[in-house]
This record gives sequence, C-alpha cells and structure tokens, in this order.
Amino acid sequence: MPFFRCLICAENFPVIVAAETAAIGFHATRFIAAATTGAAMVIALERLRQEEALEIPARLRTEDARGFFEQMVEGGPTTARPPDSGFTSFIMGS
Repeated sequence: MPFFRCLICAENFPVIVAAETAAIGFHATRFIAAATTGAAMVIALERLRQEEALEIPARLRTEDARGFFEQMVEGGPTTARPPDSGFTSFIMGS
C-alpha cells in the first residue's frame, strides 16, 4: 500500500497563553499508509483530531479555526517513515 507525507497547516486555533486567549497556527507532518491521496487526507485529519495536545475546550472554539493540506507527497518504498508526532506552533499575525 502506498504511503503519503502529509504537510498540514492550521490557523486560528484558540489557546490560553498567560491567562489570555490567543490564536495560534501550527504545522504538522504525518506519514499515512492509504490507497489514495484522498484516503490519506481523511486518515491524517482524524489522527490530528485525536491528539490530546490539540484538544480545544468547547468554550474557546471559534468558527475561524481551519486546517488545510499544504502538500501531499507519495513516498517510495525506500523512503524513511518516521513516527507521527508533534507539531510546530506560531502566533497568528506574527
């Protein structure tokens, strides 16, 4: 089965920083085994939604938050497949 390197960007996710609510964005890379690019995208999003570090309390959720795929690359059979973990965040507007 093919695997895909999924580069994901998200914007306007609310978090509490120093007792204030701030909007952050983040980048994440996930390696997904799937039959098609579309299937890989669905699996990658589901895995991100299950990550405890990215859970947002219901009272902080906004309609401005969004995520999108910056790039989907199908890997070859000898390409390294690092474990899926982590993300890099940034303050929106910085």
